[in-house]
Amino acid sequence: MSERGLALVTGANGFVGSFLTQALLEAGYRVRCMVRRNSDLRFISDLPVEWAYADVRDAEGLRQACRGVRWVCHCAALTRAPDRETFFAVNALGAEAMGRAALEGSPDLERFLHISSHAAIGPATAEDEYLEESAPPHPVTWYGESKWAAEQALRAMDGRDGSPSLPLTIVRPSAVFGPRDTDFFAYFQLVQAGLRIELGRGERWLSLIYVADLADLCLRALESDAALGQTYFGCGTSQTQAEFSLAIAQALSKHTVQIRLPEWMLEPIKFAANVQQRLLGRTPLLNEQRIVDMQQRYWLCSGEKARRELGFQARYDLPTAVQETAAWYRENGWL
Repeated sequence: MSERGLALVTGANGFVGSFLTQALLEAGYRVRCMVRRNSDLRFISDLPVEWAYADVRDAEGLRQACRGVRWVCHCAALTRAPDRETFFAVNALGAEAMGRAALEGSPDLERFLHISSHAAIGPATAEDEYLEESAPPHPVTWYGESKWAAEQALRAMDGRDGSPSLPLTIVRPSAVFGPRDTDFFAYFQLVQAGLRIELGRGERWLSLIYVADLADLCLRALESDAALGQTYFGCGTSQTQAEFSLAIAQALSKHTVQIRLPEWMLEPIKFAANVQQRLLGRTPLLNEQRIVDMQQRYWLCSGEKARRELGFQARYDLPTAVQETAAWYRENGWL
């Protein structure tokens, strides 16, 4: 396989970043991983990559990381933070700094791929509404607001002020799950304990994408001429949370009991999460912002544009993806 040149992956040690790093290597790229000095590298430490140590708030470190690269895949972001300011400092200002560093440090830059989020646009309003890329933004969390601000900051680097134009492509994944993920892992833990928790009355719908499919979409977006200047939702299947939990139960061969949690019970959970954050100095997984996210009924988006322009079609159906994820959790002692 011929070498395609050097690609920089920020947040390469993370859930999505580590899978994308592997996919790039398998596709023939040389890869430079940008991580912090104290990053947990367990998923990528044995890979044949270069290393760059920098924080998204370190302008000179970012320029050094970008030196000589032809592609930048910006995955680094916070999904949990104690306040809105921290989300914006890392996710929005950090993305802007990364874009400027790429323009300054890499004169041969061919593409800047920004991994955004469905949260940047917010939820749909009905179970038959699948948001398209042109939908007006209405993020409902600080995380979503910061990801939308990042998109806007990067789009502003369009060369209209006489400066070089950033060769930007944006991918907005829907909810991502798969091996190594710590967020959806909580669903698997509950099912392993014999429980299926459902919130309030009525169904809650969500679009999902398996992490290996997301890596495939990112490669297509990185390499396609048609993707330059474009934004794509990344999604595979869409189903109710109840269906997702049942798929997990089948993968784990567990008999479960359904427990329907009234929405009013979320208020004391929010209070407890805030107390825990103040006492321990870290943001718990089930925090106030995450609960706001959970209360939305229709996290639905359309993958039609990615299919039409990039030829992307998710390869994994829900049962197969959940089976692989459950097997990984078990093999690695998480379950």
